[in-house]
Amino acid sequence: MDRKRITAIVVVGLALAAGVGLAVFSFTTRIPTAESLPDEVAAGLEELKTVQGRLQMGKDDQMVEYELWVQRPRHLRAEAELEGLDRKAVFIMTFNEEEAWMYDPVLNLATVTDRAQGASLDDSRFGTSVLETMPNDVLAALRAGTLQIVGEEAVAGRNALRVQVLLPLGQSPFEEAGEQVTVWLDRSAYYPLAIEGNTGFRMRFDFIRFNEEIDPRTFVFFPPPGATVRRVGE
Repeated sequence: MDRKRITAIVVVGLALAAGVGLAVFSFTTRIPTAESLPDEVAAGLEELKTVQGRLQMGKDDQMVEYELWVQRPRHLRAEAELEGLDRKAVFIMTFNEEEAWMYDPVLNLATVTDRAQGASLDDSRFGTSVLETMPNDVLAALRAGTLQIVGEEAVAGRNALRVQVLLPLGQSPFEEAGEQVTVWLDRSAYYPLAIEGNTGFRMRFDFIRFNEEIDPRTFVFFPPPGATVRRVGE
C-alpha cells in the first residue's frame, strides 16, 4: 500500500472519529426540550446514589445553613448550627429506613418517628423533611406545570439548567415554593441546586458533590446524654 493511500485512510479515520466525538459531545451538552425534561430529570435522579453539600434554605430573610448528606432513596442527615446562642448548638435531622430523628439542642429534645411501618415518601410527609422530598417535589412540579427553559447558569461551581415553572393555582405539588417556581437543575445529575418560589421560599447550594461514598454511621443517631426522647405515635 503506497504512502498516499495510507495517508488518505488515516485522514478519513480521523475525520470519522472527530465526527463521532462531536456527535457525543452535542448529545451530552444539548439542552432538553420542555416536553422531554421531566423524563430526563426522572432518569437522572434514578441513577443518583449520594449527595453531600452545604446549602441555605428558608423564606425571605429567615435563611438557615445546612450541612447535608443523602443516600437515596431514604437516608439523610442534615445539621444546622443555631445562631444567637451563647453556646454552640446544632440542630440535627437523621433519617434512615427504620427511624427519623430530629434533635433540638435548645430544648435538649430528641423526637423519633418510626419509618419502617409508615407510609412511603410519595404519599406522606410524616417523619420526613423538605430536604428529603425536594427532588421528588421538583420532579412532580415539572410534570404538572408549564415549563420555560431559560438557559444555563453556574450554581455551586456546577453547570445548571435554569427552568421556570408555572403551576395551576392552589395545586402546586411543591407547596413550600408555591405556584411560580424557578429551579436550577444540575446538568449531569438533574438534582436541584437552587430553587426560588413566589412564597418567598429559597434554597441554594454553596457546594455539592454527587455519588461519593458516605459512611453508613452518618445516618445513625444517638441522643446526647440527658436528652429527653419523645417517640411519635406511642
